[in-house]
Amino acid sequence: MDAIFYNGKINTFDGSAAEYTAVGAANGRVTALGSDDEVRRLKGSKTETIDLKGATVFPGFMEAHNHLMIYGYLIDGIDLSAVKVARMDDVLSRVKAATEKHPPGTWIKGSRYAEYFLAENRHPTREDLDQVSPRHPVILYHTSFHACALNSLALEMSGINRETVAPQGGIVEKNPVSGEPTGVLHDNAMTNVFNSLFFDDLAAMTRQQRIALCSAATESFASMGFVFAADAMVSPQTLEIYQDTRAAGKLNIRIYTMNHDIMAESLIASRIKTGFGCPQLRIGPIKIFADGGMSNRTAAVGTPYLTPPNGHGLKIQTREALIEKVKSYSDLGYQVAIHAQGDAGISDTLDAFEAVLGPRSKNPLRHRIEHGGCLYPELLKRAAAMNIPVAIQPVFFSELGDGFVEAFGPELARGLYPFKSMMQAGIKVGGSSDCPVASLDPRLGLRDAILRQTPAGLTLGPQEALTPVEALRIYTGGSAYLSFDENDNGSIELGKRADFTVMGEDPRRVSPQDIPQIPFTMTVVDGKIVWSDP
Repeated sequence: MDAIFYNGKINTFDGSAAEYTAVGAANGRVTALGSDDEVRRLKGSKTETIDLKGATVFPGFMEAHNHLMIYGYLIDGIDLSAVKVARMDDVLSRVKAATEKHPPGTWIKGSRYAEYFLAENRHPTREDLDQVSPRHPVILYHTSFHACALNSLALEMSGINRETVAPQGGIVEKNPVSGEPTGVLHDNAMTNVFNSLFFDDLAAMTRQQRIALCSAATESFASMGFVFAADAMVSPQTLEIYQDTRAAGKLNIRIYTMNHDIMAESLIASRIKTGFGCPQLRIGPIKIFADGGMSNRTAAVGTPYLTPPNGHGLKIQTREALIEKVKSYSDLGYQVAIHAQGDAGISDTLDAFEAVLGPRSKNPLRHRIEHGGCLYPELLKRAAAMNIPVAIQPVFFSELGDGFVEAFGPELARGLYPFKSMMQAGIKVGGSSDCPVASLDPRLGLRDAILRQTPAGLTLGPQEALTPVEALRIYTGGSAYLSFDENDNGSIELGKRADFTVMGEDPRRVSPQDIPQIPFTMTVVDGKIVWSDP
C-alpha cells in the first residue's frame, strides 16, 4: 500500500449505499475501502498515511471543456470581468495602468469583458483605447472568446483596415459612415488575430518558460479540485508543450487534447488517433466549430437576436462542409467534438452526425456537442436518439445569464441549456467551465447547475435545475464518459484510479448559495497529493 487516506467521508458514487471513512491506494489505483481500522491494518512500512480531518472525498473532478493553455497564457493579463469593471472608464483605466508597466510597443492584453455588463452597453472601440494607449498595441478579449476589441496600433500591426474583407465565419465591424474598422472583431476574424499573437508569443518563449506556463495552469486547475482537463483548443505547438511539461514531471493533472481541425493536419497525417497516449496525456477528439458564440450573439439561431449584432448569428462553415468533415474524421477513427450553440448550428451538427451514425446509434466514437445552448426539444430528441453526449457549462448562468435574457428575450432564455431534460432523455452530460470564458471554479458550476440564477437574480428555466447529486455527477461520471474514462474515473472503486477531490464540507449538506464558500483541501492524482490547502 502506497498511501492511506483516513478520517474522512468517502463518497464513492459507485451506485451503492456503502459508507467508508478510509481509502487506500497502490500503484495509482484504489486498493482498499473501509473503516479507518480496516484500511489502516493494511499499512506497510513505507505506506504514507494522510489524515483527512473529517473532510469529504469525491471521485476526482474532471473538467470536460476548457482552454487550459490559453488560460495560462492570459493569467497575468487584465481582468475585465463584471466584478472588476462596470463602465467604459473602468476598462480604460485598467488598460492605462497596464501600459505604464511596459515599454511602448508591448502588447497589452485583457480578457472577460462583456459589453452588456458595462453601463454604456457597447464594446470598447479603437477610439476609446487610443485615448489611453496610443503607443502600445491593445487587444481585449470578450468573455465569449468569440470577439475582441483592438486599438489603432493593434489594427495596423494586424493588417486590418477599411479594405479588409471578413473571413468566412467572421465579422470585422466597420463604421457605417467612414468605412473604417471600429476595432471590434468577431469569431474567425478574431481567431486569426489571436492565433498569430498566441503562437508568436509561445515561439518567443524559452522551453522552460513554456513548461512553467503550462505547469502553473495545471496547478491552478488542481487547486480547484480538478484531476483532469480536456483542453478544447490544442494545436501541434501546444501539444508539444504538454509533452515537454509531462517529461519534466510538472504536468499536475491529466490532459485530454481536443485538436482544432484547422490545425490538425500533422496529427491526422501521423495516423495518431483518439485515445493514443498515456494516462497523463491522451489524444482526444478533433474539434470543429459549427457556429459563433452565445454571449457575443453570433451563435447561429433560427429566431433573430433582439440586440446587436442582431440577425441570425454566424455559421463558421456550411452545413455541407461540416458533414464532409465529420465523415472524413470518423472514417479515420477520430472522436469528433463540435462547438454548437445556436439551434441552427446544433441542427447542422446533428445533420453531420446523422450522416455518419444514422438517426439512431450507439455512437461508438462518442462524437459530442460542446455547449448545446439552444438544444430545444426536437433537437434534444435527435441528439438522444444518436447517443450524442454534451459538455455543458453551468457557470454561464451566474456570469452571462442576463446577457442571454437581453439577446433572446425571457421566454426563449428559459429554454437555454436544458440540463435536466438532457439527463431525462438519457444524454450523457459532462461538467465544465469553458475557462477563461467563465470562471474555472466548479463550486460556482455546482451552484449554478442547481439554481440557474443570473447576476440580476432571475431564475432561467427552474424546471431544468439539477439536484445537488446530479450536479456532482456531471463533474465526475459524466465528464469521465465523454473522454472514455468511465472504467478508470468517475467513481471511487477498487481497481479504479486513485484520483480524489477533497472538500471541507459536502456540497449536498449546505445551501446551494453557500457551495462556493466550501474550501478545497486536497487534490489527489494516482494516489499522490498534487495540491493541498496551505
